[in-house]
Amino acid sequence: MLNPQNILEIIFEASEEFIFILDEKGLFLRINENGARALGYSQGELLGKHFFHFVAERDKKKIAEYFNNIMKSNYLSGFEAALVAKNGKEIIFNFNCRSDIDNGIVLGMLGVGKNITAIIESKEKLKKMNTLITEANRIIEIERSRSDRQKSILHELNRMKSEFISNISHEFRTPLASIIGFSETIAADKNLPEDMKFEFNNIILNEGKRLARLINDVLDLSKIEEGKIRLNKSEFDLVKLFDDIIKNFNEEIQKKNIHLSLNFPPENIPLYADKERILQVFNGLLSNAIKFTPENGRISIYIQSLYKECEVMVTDTGMGIAPKDLPHIFSKFYRASGVPVDKPGAGIGLVFVKQIVDLHKGFINIQSDVNKGTTVIVKLPRNFKK
Repeated sequence: MLNPQNILEIIFEASEEFIFILDEKGLFLRINENGARALGYSQGELLGKHFFHFVAERDKKKIAEYFNNIMKSNYLSGFEAALVAKNGKEIIFNFNCRSDIDNGIVLGMLGVGKNITAIIESKEKLKKMNTLITEANRIIEIERSRSDRQKSILHELNRMKSEFISNISHEFRTPLASIIGFSETIAADKNLPEDMKFEFNNIILNEGKRLARLINDVLDLSKIEEGKIRLNKSEFDLVKLFDDIIKNFNEEIQKKNIHLSLNFPPENIPLYADKERILQVFNGLLSNAIKFTPENGRISIYIQSLYKECEVMVTDTGMGIAPKDLPHIFSKFYRASGVPVDKPGAGIGLVFVKQIVDLHKGFINIQSDVNKGTTVIVKLPRNFKK
């Protein structure tokens, strides 16, 4: 039968833990083989060496405080410390130590250390993994949100496209109905008075021109977006251009009894630009002002020559544009809320206007108040040809 001393010796050497005995100075008196092997040393290489010799530099102050407290009592105390192995690698141990005190004199210390390096490394890896998972979840959430936004945008574009098709169809049908209706009337009634034929033919001609303008606007917008439109610039007088534009709208202005105020400079304002495109821009702006200004309303047009640019301002006392619609007013197919059904539109007018102004390196801005009116400001560089 083994005696207790032999049993303790077998346990001491067989244990996988780092077991050691220090003298009163902190020198190794005993150390088990597995403990010495954990640090890459033989038992003989550690005997007589000071424990602090193997403590990592960053932990020495902390361990000195622990040892000082342990030496003052014979209670079991625990702490963590990193020891430096023979190969220079740090190994982290969880130590439980107790001092041997006899009549107030410290005779030494018994300690058991468990190698927790793998556990610490696993925790660090887990922490990094959790960080990566958090980042991955964040990215997934961002991508999901982006996907939702894209779906929302696509849904909105499809809605706007459907609305555009509906609006453009209505715009096409209106002049076509007039053309077909009056043409059938002329064809069906051989005895139709000449003055009535003349009136009907005039309506057919005007509605045909209106239809042609609408088709051209749609085609031009498509060409601009594809970069197929090239500006055909020439020098012309902006004031004279407006005189011609206003003549084209005189009948509509008088029909609604709109007061038109013109604030033009007495001198000519030469502009080097694409005359036909600029004509389309201001035709569109004045047409909108007339369309959305009620009877007996007011439209004012201001033209002024600046140093290197000219400024045109078209202001009206119409129905105005809601604040929520203003940021989208230049978006294709967008139709502002609250527009009466008797004022149809394809949703491309202002888009086309802005595209033309942008092609000329100009600037356009719209300010509006609901039920008070709208002001459109267009600035164009004069760009005289050298």
